[in-house]
Amino acid sequence: MEMAGENGKGRLPHLSGAGAAVRQAIAAHFLTSCRTIVEIGGAGLPITGFLTHRPDAVTVFDPKIEPFRSVVLNGCPCRVEHRAEKFQAASLQTYAASGSLGVALLGLSLKPLGARESVSDDLLALLCAAETVVIEHSRTLARALDQAPLLLARSGLATAVSMDLSISDGVLEAAGHGERRLVVLRRQR
Repeated sequence: MEMAGENGKGRLPHLSGAGAAVRQAIAAHFLTSCRTIVEIGGAGLPITGFLTHRPDAVTVFDPKIEPFRSVVLNGCPCRVEHRAEKFQAASLQTYAASGSLGVALLGLSLKPLGARESVSDDLLALLCAAETVVIEHSRTLARALDQAPLLLARSGLATAVSMDLSISDGVLEAAGHGERRLVVLRRQR
């Protein structure tokens, strides 16, 4: 099974360096306990190819992603769907109702869809329903710096891990986004 983004194929230019995939590998590690994974963003480098466990379903929303569907992941049954649309166009309640939900927002830089806000009530409800949320963003992108604190504060989850990354792969830093922050939120039991 070959997906867009493997071997650099279909990647966005700023994700073509060797260091960009580290973000997905770290996020995938923290999502191993989740049966359902939703990624918002991910064009060219979706988290799907980095998951090592056996989830029941993985859905990636990004208007720039190559559409993809499969019923197998890592040799096991799994509903995999890469949807070439903004998350605001989908019904997120379906995912919020699933048990053992993990949400990844890697390269956080949400934009509105028409009158629908970038940080919507539906998105916040999805985060509040999750067991684990991984948010990763550039520490120099103004939009991400505005959105991340709002998502972190309103999710109702506790910060389990927060780390700053400095990716010096010649590509992300040249784009001005080599300095990154990754935060893992977990539901308190």
